[in-house]
Amino acid sequence: MNLNFIKHFLAVYDFGSITKAAEHLDMTQPSMSSAIKKFEESYGQPLFVKLGRTIQPTEAADSLAYQVRPIMEQLEQALYMPRELVVCGPEIILQSLPNMAGVLLTESPAIEYRMLDKIRSGEVDMLFDDITVDDHTFVTEEVRAYQIGFACRQDHPFIGKTLSMDHFERAEHIRLRLQDRNVGALEARTEQTFQRKIVREVSGPSNLLLSVRNTDAICIVTESMFGLAQELGLKVLEPPFPIRPYQLKLIYHRRNLANKAHKDARESIKQHLKKPLS
Repeated sequence: MNLNFIKHFLAVYDFGSITKAAEHLDMTQPSMSSAIKKFEESYGQPLFVKLGRTIQPTEAADSLAYQVRPIMEQLEQALYMPRELVVCGPEIILQSLPNMAGVLLTESPAIEYRMLDKIRSGEVDMLFDDITVDDHTFVTEEVRAYQIGFACRQDHPFIGKTLSMDHFERAEHIRLRLQDRNVGALEARTEQTFQRKIVREVSGPSNLLLSVRNTDAICIVTESMFGLAQELGLKVLEPPFPIRPYQLKLIYHRRNLANKAHKDARESIKQHLKKPLS
């Protein structure tokens, strides 16, 4: 069935006149009459009856209008209203981005491979993270690398201006758990083997820093949040062993490679993220 017929039907139903409905949709009166006739034939029963010079909807028309109007409104919105681009990323990235017209910034879990399925389905338009994607249907662009450090209170009882391996092993730790791996964020970034005294697990980088501020524990912190750590009265120290940096990547579906709105948004975000950290 031609969806335009439903649009024509609703116009006649609302105006109570084929002539006025035709004028509203910029059609001729004969074309509108023909469209309504074809729609009634397709529907299988009369939808309007003539009463003198006017027309009145039948009970079938009342029922049909009630059912199809919300569907047509949703279609109109989907087809003609501009849609915000959904941009997902971890808290440590989104907190550094400004609000942008036509873009919805939404936080994704720490590292979440299921986000790729949302990109495939179109539910998400782009993802910022450090996951490795081998699927050729996705485009991956490296944006920048963030160094990793450790944060603790300025007045920590035994950690001074540097963090030694002995300090690391003696200290209590707050761990950021990755939701799709049975490891913490630190273990995923180093080849070092060690035993840590974990006293608390949290799900987000801000919670890491807030937990450390109120305890004698230490935690890892990404370069993009060094400033926030210092604002919270924490000191940021170099790790006592090698840690891979957080390699931020932009990931999106290849079908959006040439989409102008998508391209403009991702270029704007990349330029902002490449700016020196304050």
